[in-house]
Amino acid sequence: MTDDGSVNNVRWKIGWSPWAVTIGVTIVFTLIGAGVDQPGLLFVLGIFAGIITWYWGVREINANYRSFVQKFIGESERNAKRGIDLDEAKLYNLTYNSGSSPLLVKASDTYYNTTIVVSETSINLNEGAEYDMKSRSGVGGGTNKEIYYDQVTGVQSHQDGTFTELEIKTSGGGSTRISSAATDTVDEVVSEVRQRVREIKNPKSRRRDRRDDPGRASGASDRATQSSTASPAAQDTETDADTDPSGDSASGEGTDTSAVHPVTTVADEMASRTRPSDPLAAELCRALSDGSPDEERLEEVLADVIERLERAGAVTDAVEDLGRSPDERRVESAQRSVGRQDGPLAEGVESALDRILTLEGDLSQAKSEADSGTDHAREHRKEIEELEAELDRYQQRYDRIEGAAGSVCQEAARTDALSFRTTDTDDRLVELADALEDGDIVFDTPGGELAPIVDEVEHTLRPQTAQSRELLAALGGSDWADDELSAALESTVETIDEYAELRAAVADIGTSDVRRRLDSLDSELEREEGTVYRHLADRVRELEAMVGEGVDDVQLYAIYQECTFYDRTLVPRLSRSDGSSESVDVARRARDIEDRIASVNDEYVSVRADHNHTIPKHFLDLADTLCDRARRMGNEQPHQAAGQLAAASDLLDHVEELYERNEYSVMLRRLRG
Repeated sequence: MTDDGSVNNVRWKIGWSPWAVTIGVTIVFTLIGAGVDQPGLLFVLGIFAGIITWYWGVREINANYRSFVQKFIGESERNAKRGIDLDEAKLYNLTYNSGSSPLLVKASDTYYNTTIVVSETSINLNEGAEYDMKSRSGVGGGTNKEIYYDQVTGVQSHQDGTFTELEIKTSGGGSTRISSAATDTVDEVVSEVRQRVREIKNPKSRRRDRRDDPGRASGASDRATQSSTASPAAQDTETDADTDPSGDSASGEGTDTSAVHPVTTVADEMASRTRPSDPLAAELCRALSDGSPDEERLEEVLADVIERLERAGAVTDAVEDLGRSPDERRVESAQRSVGRQDGPLAEGVESALDRILTLEGDLSQAKSEADSGTDHAREHRKEIEELEAELDRYQQRYDRIEGAAGSVCQEAARTDALSFRTTDTDDRLVELADALEDGDIVFDTPGGELAPIVDEVEHTLRPQTAQSRELLAALGGSDWADDELSAALESTVETIDEYAELRAAVADIGTSDVRRRLDSLDSELEREEGTVYRHLADRVRELEAMVGEGVDDVQLYAIYQECTFYDRTLVPRLSRSDGSSESVDVARRARDIEDRIASVNDEYVSVRADHNHTIPKHFLDLADTLCDRARRMGNEQPHQAAGQLAAASDLLDHVEELYERNEYSVMLRRLRG
């Protein structure tokens, strides 16, 4: 089902594309303006021209979309009528729309329709009818479904926002749901189907109804035909100025059309959209939406509405001058004005104003008492503050006791030590006390339950080393053998002893000692000349900066030992080597030093995992640095290079001695253990 070519396709597409049209026309005008050296003026004109062009297309849509909806519904009806005798059947169209449309476009993006044919024996549903208004194409229905009345167990309608849903329940436990924007049509379908079901289940009632009301069928058929051909666009939008004001809703049998008063249309639309909960508002909408209203009833409703509006307006005028900070005089004036009105609104506002005056008086009195500053008031406030503080302390104690009691009761319930009859903490505590007094349960304090403590420590400290994680796993686990647990504890004890020895070694060195040694070394280096001494002075300043920024005990100890080495070994040897004239084989000595460094790394650092290598590695790096410096100055200053190599050799002697002493200490601990 497509367009028959009765509309201007260009205008139709323009109306559905506001942004593309406006931007496109603006760009064209801007380019033209750039050519004539008037880009700003033509840019503004382009925007207005684009909007006018788009509105030109909108008028085309609003003037023709209803006819397309009618054709769409007619096609759906033709598909539903195939093979059905309509002499004893009634036809209904349940239509609803969805999707978003551009501004000012009254047509919806998509329309859906389900045609229902209520026959003597069954309900025929033609589902799947869909129409895309933007492309003016769609399908008139693809699925025909027949439900016999003896299968129907219930039929009802549900209100869902702006749509009404028809639900037909069947004996198999399933249900069919159909949405529509026309609530009246859904109600007619519900009424008709219920009547048909009653006639099928009670044939006598069917014959009696036909005999008593022979014109019911023809009247209902007229109503069904009229509702089936009504355009859904007339149900969800107002009549456009470019369309026929009489509307285009006509029956399939050619019934006469009649003009609908605008008040009736607006009232019906407002009632459907707002769903007023106030009885008077609902009554006003019903009276105005009635095509042939009772004048006396309409007059009464309007009189009630006017009276209520007058009273509400008088109350609004009375309280309008109060503002955000009303004084007592204004509140009293407003209360007198509101008191002259009747009705629940005036009574409620008057009560609120009276309460405001009371609060104003209480506040003034409280301020007066507070400003008086009498001894009685101060003592009273002090007593209140003390009572509040004491109450807070008791409340905190009560909360702690209640929390502890709750934990005890939960633990007792978790371990199945006691089956509680209630969930209240106080009652549970009484039951637990009775059980303890009777000896039904006793407290057990196992000595190996360290798992919760281990979990808490692991969660708080987050151990980083494998040894600490192994210790926590051994303490918290229950599947560790005795020898494994003993090995983990021994390893931990040895590590702690080594750490204690290390702490004892570095504890005697303070920041003041290091600064004093650095100052002495710096003074001595200033008196010497040469490249080596300048490099050593730079190193001393680096160490001073490190101490100034803050270092830990191990770093402080390393800096002290490095300064001691410079002061007692390196600088004196460099001084002696300056006056020596003997030839020196710098390359051979450098290779010897490098071999010794590699030997220490292979024999101690790489294989002794039970040692702390922090300080030795620091001095090994220092020896390697001295060796590199000696190689660089070997050709130009061989004696200074020899002095640095000698210092590196002495430094390696101290490192090896340190490892031997540490190994001897470990051996003694193993012998003692």
